[in-house]
Amino acid sequence: MTRTTPATDDAGFGRLTAWLATAALGDTGKRSDGELANNLGALPLIDVFAGFCDRLNDWIGPFSRISLGIEVLHPELSGGSMYWHEGKITEREITRAGILVYDEYLRSPVYVVEQTNRPWRWRLGEAVPDMPLIEELHGQGVTDYCLFPLPIQDTSRTTTMSFATKRPGGFGNLGGDEQGLGLLRRIAWAMTPYVERVALRIIALNMLDAYVGKIAGARVYAGQIERGAVEPIEAAILIADLRGFTHMSDALGEIAMVALLNRYFDTLGEAIEAHGGQILKFMGDGLLAVFPVSDGAARAAIYGEALKAAIAARGHLATLNTALRDEGQAAIDFGIGLHAGSVAFGNIGTKARLDFTVIGPAVNHASRIQDLTKELHEPILASGEFAATVPAPMRTLGARNVRGVDAPIELFAPMADATV
Repeated sequence: MTRTTPATDDAGFGRLTAWLATAALGDTGKRSDGELANNLGALPLIDVFAGFCDRLNDWIGPFSRISLGIEVLHPELSGGSMYWHEGKITEREITRAGILVYDEYLRSPVYVVEQTNRPWRWRLGEAVPDMPLIEELHGQGVTDYCLFPLPIQDTSRTTTMSFATKRPGGFGNLGGDEQGLGLLRRIAWAMTPYVERVALRIIALNMLDAYVGKIAGARVYAGQIERGAVEPIEAAILIADLRGFTHMSDALGEIAMVALLNRYFDTLGEAIEAHGGQILKFMGDGLLAVFPVSDGAARAAIYGEALKAAIAARGHLATLNTALRDEGQAAIDFGIGLHAGSVAFGNIGTKARLDFTVIGPAVNHASRIQDLTKELHEPILASGEFAATVPAPMRTLGARNVRGVDAPIELFAPMADATV
């Protein structure tokens, strides 16, 4: 049933926003475990959006489609959208790669809104613009569509909310044409504070994950930011280093070398992440990753995952080198050192610039072991401490004196037929 609602229906708007505040914010108090907490009972954003749209449709519907688009700051994702369509919710992630030349995006209402920072509207009777979305909605019988940029504080990103209806006369039935548009604007504005708080949290966590890693990022976000705030943890340590970096840099130039480094780091990063490790630092052409041991009973299994990550990275390298040869480029190589022990994990740096990392003799040992992969022509080397615990058999290479380490280090390598 189509309803004609005056744009001054403050009672209906008040009921909607009152529900929104409760559903999105919840309450303060204690969790069942006794810990103080905020937002008790608050719904996830997708459920808030679904409930909001359902109530909005009951109040001044019918709506054919309502969308909420959020732009975030993530290395791979540009953002995401949620769509309400006649009571059902769907979601879509938008990748960052190629978005600026993506035809569907460049011919969309969102692109126009991002360029103007003003609402955009199309109504039945107007020429159908060269936009795939509007052509699709027109074909479905939509009579009115409007898209609003939400007034979030971050002007470098765009968050939008759109409304579409098939009702005769479109949104002009909501107390008049401009009045109806004004009511929808008030409704979209009501969602803005709740959407922004979620977006800001997502952005903060994404950036911490991307720049310091998930484990360190979670600790920083939780408040562990004081310089010198470190704690001992046990971990398997993986250090990798690219061969011939200086020569390649001179031959390729900075831009091409950065592109190659990213592909090289992907061979390692994908393997490390797949096996539960965390990259803590990129050091020029080198990489430091840890596999924390939170449960002593799982120590052997965690060391095993670190070894699997090293072997998998070598497999990824073979794939990369095939692609490089096909492109007429030279193959690359890297060495990996594996060790295990106690390290200090936390904040180190100056008063104004901190690094969340691990330090200690175990890290130095792993680095020295990696250096020996060049001398011994072994792509993966591990210490005796690591090999004694890892469940996979390893072959011994004897002991070697290592710079900066008093006693010789027993060295081991994976079996020749070792696979992930």
